[in-house]
Amino acid sequence: MTAASRAQLARACIVQTKGEEAVAYFHRDIPAGRWGDPVRGTASASSEPYVLWLFDDDCEPHKALDVPPRTSRTFKAQVGQVWSYTEASAGQPADGRTCRVFGLSNSGTEQRFSDSGLLTYHAE
Repeated sequence: MTAASRAQLARACIVQTKGEEAVAYFHRDIPAGRWGDPVRGTASASSEPYVLWLFDDDCEPHKALDVPPRTSRTFKAQVGQVWSYTEASAGQPADGRTCRVFGLSNSGTEQRFSDSGLLTYHAE
C-alpha cells in the first residue's frame, strides 16, 4: 500500500468516526508526507483495566492492547490512525465519541482518561 492510499484510508476513517471538520483539522496538523509514519507510545492504567482499540484500513476497531490495573504497556501505531482508549468494561467503541487520531500536535502530550487511564505517544 502506498503512503497516499494509506493517507486516503485514514482520512476516510476520520470522516466516518469524527466528521468532516475533524479531517480539515488533521489535514492541517499532519503534512502530506507524514500520514502513516510510525507512532510509539505507552498506555497505563491505575485502578481500572483499560483497552486500546486501533482502527484498521476498513475503519473497524480491533483490540490492540489490554492494560490491567497498575500496569503500563507499549504499543505501535501510525500517524493519522484512529484510536480509542477506554475502560475495559465499556467494550468495543460503538461510535466516534470516544475516538481520537494519532496527530502530530499531540505527540509527546500526556492524555488522561477519567481517573485511571493515561496514554502518551511520539511520532517518529
